[in-house]
Amino acid sequence: MQDTLTRRQLESLIHVSNVINSKLDIDTIFDSIMNETISVVEAAGGGSIWVFDKNQNRLIAKSAQGIFYPHIFRQIKLVSGESMTGMAFAAKTSLFFRDEKEVKQALSTLTPYNRDLLERSIPSNFHFTSVISSPILKNGICIGVITLDSFEHSMQFKQEDIHLLEAIGHQAAVALEKSILYYEKELMVQKLSHSIEIHRNLANLVVNGEGIQSIMNLIHKTIGQHLFLFDEIGELRASASHSSFSVEMTEYMKAYAKQIILTLESSHTVSEIPLDDEIYQLVALPLGSKQKSLGGLIILSKQNMSELDIAALEHACTVISLELVKEEAVFETQQRLRGEFVTKLFSGQMDEVLIQKAKHLHFEPNWNYVSIIIHLKDLNEQKVIGDPIIRNLLHMTNMILHGRNYQVTAVRDENQMIALLSFPSRLSSSNRVVEIKELAKKLQQEINNKYSDIDVSIGIGRIKQGLKFVHESFIEATKCIQFLNQYLFDHRVLSYSDLGVQRFILQNSEEELIDFIREVLGPLIEYEQSRKGELLSTLTVYLDQNQNIKKTADSLHIHTNTLNYRLKRMEEILLTDLHDSQTLFNIQLAINIYQSIKDKDMI
Repeated sequence: MQDTLTRRQLESLIHVSNVINSKLDIDTIFDSIMNETISVVEAAGGGSIWVFDKNQNRLIAKSAQGIFYPHIFRQIKLVSGESMTGMAFAAKTSLFFRDEKEVKQALSTLTPYNRDLLERSIPSNFHFTSVISSPILKNGICIGVITLDSFEHSMQFKQEDIHLLEAIGHQAAVALEKSILYYEKELMVQKLSHSIEIHRNLANLVVNGEGIQSIMNLIHKTIGQHLFLFDEIGELRASASHSSFSVEMTEYMKAYAKQIILTLESSHTVSEIPLDDEIYQLVALPLGSKQKSLGGLIILSKQNMSELDIAALEHACTVISLELVKEEAVFETQQRLRGEFVTKLFSGQMDEVLIQKAKHLHFEPNWNYVSIIIHLKDLNEQKVIGDPIIRNLLHMTNMILHGRNYQVTAVRDENQMIALLSFPSRLSSSNRVVEIKELAKKLQQEINNKYSDIDVSIGIGRIKQGLKFVHESFIEATKCIQFLNQYLFDHRVLSYSDLGVQRFILQNSEEELIDFIREVLGPLIEYEQSRKGELLSTLTVYLDQNQNIKKTADSLHIHTNTLNYRLKRMEEILLTDLHDSQTLFNIQLAINIYQSIKDKDMI
């Protein structure tokens, strides 16, 4: 090839080689190659270098020299086979378009959008008279194209110009390879530097005890994307996002996270999801280790995240994992200390050591206290509810019960939680019973909504003034749970203050209760079972209406004569007088107990 080049072209080729070896910035190299080529090829009025972008599947102009308006021209993106450049790319060989006719025919393949850009990038008094395009080949693969343009009829490209362009194409391939290696090294350095900076800032937050939310806020500020931190069972621990991220979108993410958190492996995953009529890139990174998962960090981005950002996030996950381990250790320690304190407190063994410990744990000896037991039963017959779920339930309990002027301490006790609610004794307690029960109902509803496979029963003791009487409230709460577990009750939240005759039930064995029911109601129950009548239900309504004939008949939608007949029939079966106050008391008590007995077949 050297024999076909002029001395000046050889000198130009050597100069191009020197430029490539002396510079690392690819844009500077391409501009220098293009300037040198145009200056040495007499017919060239302008030229461009194109590189194939795999992500866009297009040829992108990296340099445009001569008479073009480069800022417009470089917006053109060509597919394979489009225009002179695209044809050379597809053919993988140099192409010579000798006159305006051949050039126009090649330009006819341009899309309307690209044609408009081309026309705006070239002055109207200039026209292509001839063009040569030569591929940039690397290991037989076309990675780009060099194109030279002529605008004068008196100036024609020569064969040696094509040879020069092919030689420069080889040099351009070397330049690209060299630039890629340089870019990768530079990216690695930037990635390392960026990661170190983020890691340093995160470490400072951890050292200063700022917590998970501060870490999330810093990452959000650094990368500018939506962030969600989920624990190992898919519960949202913390988040940081733009104000544009709605509550509905957050709820969608919570549901979506439960599907992917449990499947996260040791490396990050990248996918796309539709959200609020937009497509987001979702990057999920695991937290913890293979042996012990701590959950995952999910990032939502409208643009594809760079490798640099993902690498920095992987470093951030290490810090987050350490912070989660620390928080878990602190939580477990607090649970152990408070659990030991509450256990001894409920035993009723109050002494000076326990009082000092109470003050250290911020329990005021003379405040009002209420014991609340949250009993949990896994409907899937699991003997023990998992630690992550219990941990979430404890957080939920503290958050919901922590009302106005209330202090809450919730600890785990096997498959139940014990919450100690306290408030200053100077505050009125008249409305507190109702308020506390409403908070307990809200807690039960929230648990049922989040964990439908867990049956929740809540027992509430009475308000006691002073720590030394707390154990009495605990015993009352325990009796409420005992009643809810053994007997039928309309609701799963029971306050000891609501128990009337049920307290009598709790003080006797089931055998004694059944004997009492048989003594008082036995004949009527047997009559009902053999004939499937309505006498027992009628008697229940009659007592509920305070023995008022008219109200009872109206409630049952029957005539008063029918009611009087039924009452007379009951007196005959029970061999008693329904107008006797002592008899009515025993009957009403027996009916209340009978309604609470779960297994009525025993009677």
